[in-house]
Amino acid sequence: MTAVPEFDLAIGIETFATSGSPCSANARSKEDDFRVEERLAPGIEPIQESREDYYPLYRVEKRSIDTFHMEKSLGEALQSRLSYGGLKDKRSVAVQFVTPTSRKSLRPPLIVRERFTARLMGFLPRPLSRGMIRGNRFTVVLRDCCPVMPARIDEAFAFARARRLPNFYGLQRFGSPGAATHLLGKALIKQNFEGAVRLMLLMPRATDSIDVLEARNAIAEGRYAAGARLLPASRDVEKAVATRLSSTPGDWALAIRAVPLKLRRLYVQAYQSYLFNKMLSLACVRGLDISQYLKGDNWSELSDDGLATPRVRGVRDQVTSSAVPMAQLAGFAYRNYRSRFDMCLEEVMTNEGVSAKEFYVKPMQEVSAEGGFRRPHMAVVDPHYSFSGGRADLSFVLPSGQYATILLREVVKPPDPFAAGFA
Repeated sequence: MTAVPEFDLAIGIETFATSGSPCSANARSKEDDFRVEERLAPGIEPIQESREDYYPLYRVEKRSIDTFHMEKSLGEALQSRLSYGGLKDKRSVAVQFVTPTSRKSLRPPLIVRERFTARLMGFLPRPLSRGMIRGNRFTVVLRDCCPVMPARIDEAFAFARARRLPNFYGLQRFGSPGAATHLLGKALIKQNFEGAVRLMLLMPRATDSIDVLEARNAIAEGRYAAGARLLPASRDVEKAVATRLSSTPGDWALAIRAVPLKLRRLYVQAYQSYLFNKMLSLACVRGLDISQYLKGDNWSELSDDGLATPRVRGVRDQVTSSAVPMAQLAGFAYRNYRSRFDMCLEEVMTNEGVSAKEFYVKPMQEVSAEGGFRRPHMAVVDPHYSFSGGRADLSFVLPSGQYATILLREVVKPPDPFAAGFA
């Protein structure tokens, strides 16, 4: 059995589904080697005529910039807050759709910035939402591959067709090495705001420069203003927290509120993702069949294209032939229905020392997380690949919220996912 790397274990992934041995390869050797493009859901068709009561829809192509920083720059250009379907990997060429949330926003036909281009595509009657995105088309190049790469890809695609690939959350959900976003999320739901601030400002990362290390030392000594000055512009969130502390030392809740709300929520969601990964790992290690509905499961009816599971149903509902199992995410609305997945999640939460009700964070209600459901298996649609001269070109579609790198880790099984370009 292939050993699971420490990087995966740190985010709750404790197993591989496929049995093939590791096969060396490098992802993202070049900027264009990892491309993702959103697909609008059926029926979402923008009109071409500009109307004051409609919202402009932009197609944004970005390179080597995260969604949050793109959002800030584009929002300033449109003079509006933005709405979009989901976050996209920084280390990729990503195409995603965006609308302003205000009908009074500016509507230029083209916006060009250093790392992204936004082109007006038409107009929608309401702002874009997550449900308007059906999935993502991935085009991935793997270089310097071992000779048995075709066999490894065939195995992974076969497991995907059989619905046997676990639908883990990928490394991108948890940030850069050492970012420990899920630990920040746990501190928030435990209302340990001092712990959250200390994790953010003092925990060293492999990517820390000398200036950052000096900043961390200054902050540890209580010299918050000096630490904030030493932090580079790229560490804007940490800089904001340290600056807030310099004005109100000891007010840990106020300090962590210097983090943008979307990012604070992302920390809590990262912890939900960690718990889900732990639950799904436990289910797989114990041999649970994640491919099909079994009596007692929550379930959803699969769409014709295999990408959508629009409504989750319970054990009392009449099961249809297209039913697929659904597993719960921890949150304040979580209920233990004693399904096979619920029992695994209960065990994980007990071991973690957390309860569902703690996801309602009374002193910081804006970061509270309700929970929800997620398919336990991956859905890989329209998969293709070619292989020549040590290079593999893969193309496939995943539902929104599923990770291409989780499919690729089953192909390559890299001992260091970061070094191999998997995050």
